[in-house]
Amino acid sequence: MKPGKLNKNHKGFTLLETIVAVGVITVGLVAVLALINSSLSYVSLIKDRLIAAYLNSEGLEVARNIRDNNWLQSLNWNNNLTDGDYNIVYNSLSLSSYADTELWIDASSGLYNYSSGSPSGFKRKVSISRLPNGYEIQVISAVTWQRKGINYTNSAEDHLFNWK
Repeated sequence: MKPGKLNKNHKGFTLLETIVAVGVITVGLVAVLALINSSLSYVSLIKDRLIAAYLNSEGLEVARNIRDNNWLQSLNWNNNLTDGDYNIVYNSLSLSSYADTELWIDASSGLYNYSSGSPSGFKRKVSISRLPNGYEIQVISAVTWQRKGINYTNSAEDHLFNWK
C-alpha cells in the first residue's frame, strides 16, 4: 500500500460503535454496583435484627433469673417483679426504671450495658405485668434502633409462672 492512500478493505470499530460499547459496559457496572450496595444494606439490617433478638432474649432471661433467685432465697416467687417498664442489665438481679437510654457495648467483653463502652444504637425496654390470675407474669422485651432514618423494633414475650 502506498503512503497516503487508505485501504477500504480494512475493517475496524467506528466511533459510534465504541461509544455504544462503552455505554453498555457502564450500564452493566452501575447495575452491579447498585446490587452490591443493596446487598450490603440487607446484611446490615439482618445483623441488627439478630443483635435485637439476642438483646430481647437477654431481657427475658434476666426476668426469669430474678424469679428463680427468689425461689433460691426462699422469697415470694414474684418479689421484685412489679408492674412497670424497666432497663435490664445482663448481670443484675434488680430492675431499674425505664429511662429510654441507649445501650452501650463494652469493647473488651462485647457485652451490652448502660454505663461503659461505646454507643450501640439499641434501646431495650422490658415491661412486666402481673396478670389477674395471681400465678402468672407477662414479660415483654422490646428493642428499638434506627438505621438510615428508619426506626426498627423487635420484641419478644414470655410468661413466668409460679410452678414451684
